[in-house]
Amino acid sequence: MINWLWEQQLVLSLVMLLLIVLEAKAIHTLGPKTVYALWSMLPLCLIANNLPNDLVSINQTSMYHYLVTLNSTDNAVNVSVNWQWVWLAGAVYILAGAARSQYKLMQLPQTPIAPAQLNIELPANLIISTTPALTSPILTGLVKSKLLLPDNFQSQFTPCQQRLMLAHELVHHNRKDNIYNLLAMVLLAVCWFNPLSWIAYRSFRQSQELACDADVLKQANTSEKISYSKALVSCAEHTLHRFSIYSPYTRSNNMKKRIQRIQTTKHIKPAFIGLSIAISSLFVGSLAVANIAETTHKVSQPSMAIPIMRVEPKYPVQAAQDNIEGSVILQFDITKNGSTDNITVLDSFPKSVFNKTAIAALEQWQYKPRIQGGKAQRQTGLTVQLDYRMDKPYDGQTAKTSTIEKIKVQH
Repeated sequence: MINWLWEQQLVLSLVMLLLIVLEAKAIHTLGPKTVYALWSMLPLCLIANNLPNDLVSINQTSMYHYLVTLNSTDNAVNVSVNWQWVWLAGAVYILAGAARSQYKLMQLPQTPIAPAQLNIELPANLIISTTPALTSPILTGLVKSKLLLPDNFQSQFTPCQQRLMLAHELVHHNRKDNIYNLLAMVLLAVCWFNPLSWIAYRSFRQSQELACDADVLKQANTSEKISYSKALVSCAEHTLHRFSIYSPYTRSNNMKKRIQRIQTTKHIKPAFIGLSIAISSLFVGSLAVANIAETTHKVSQPSMAIPIMRVEPKYPVQAAQDNIEGSVILQFDITKNGSTDNITVLDSFPKSVFNKTAIAALEQWQYKPRIQGGKAQRQTGLTVQLDYRMDKPYDGQTAKTSTIEKIKVQH
């Protein structure tokens, strides 16, 4: 998984950087709605970069022998960082934080109100409640949307401000933005180690709010725009709770940009919109074609990948003290950059005694990947056998006899 994520980062980083720049510099030229729509490039490029291709599996007919000796004499167990667990811990932490924010939001004291009490027509399936814990409207829920309003919403804001703010939340509801926000949060959790992911997430949410404002104010007059701007300022000033994942009113810099955008609205030329769509389509298409071209030639009997670096497995301390010998057979893949991936234990003798040190060593091995048509190819289903021996190996101690690469680990 880690290796796959690493392979995606170049494409994702380029797309995220482009979208961040567009949101910051080109929103007046392209318009907020176009910039927001262009964020669809991110999942499309991810799909284009992972179109089905011919994975290469090794069917070895020769046996390679390597002797791996232990250089250390203190029987210390090799300690290495398992980056998959580090990545998983970070992803779980972010998703748990988002879930906790959502849970806190749903636990707020709420009083249902009838849509007829508000100054705008709202969908019948939209649940509306008030709560004293908020100072600005929040739309929450995925399957069943709920609109949460401050309990003083009608007294704090004028009828015009109420209408425009509710229309803003209604755009979110009709556009299913909460689903897109969830997908963005999942992508952030998956790529949390990439600093651009955090900047891109904030830029995406900013684009989303600006696009909603543009939709709400497209027919508004100057007086209504001023009134709406004052409502945004009031929300930012009186915010008591920072539901940063869900509320667009909690960051003053974001609110400032929204107000500036309202003040500087200008006509968007259709030619710029068409050009941006054409360029983004060309980019995604080129990425897909490049990915397909990379694996045009199907390899039936590829050559063996060449090992360039091996980290010697450490003999477990307890096994050495008990004079235990054994073997481990591992299956693994070789990625395009030559690192190992998808390591699994096929068999071991004795069970589980040497598995941990065998996996820890194999995770650090590096290969020169097979090159086909000038491109590195991912190889799958390779096997290796590590024989742990206190002294000279003898028959009957291996996990199984097989025409696979054998590596002898001596104590």
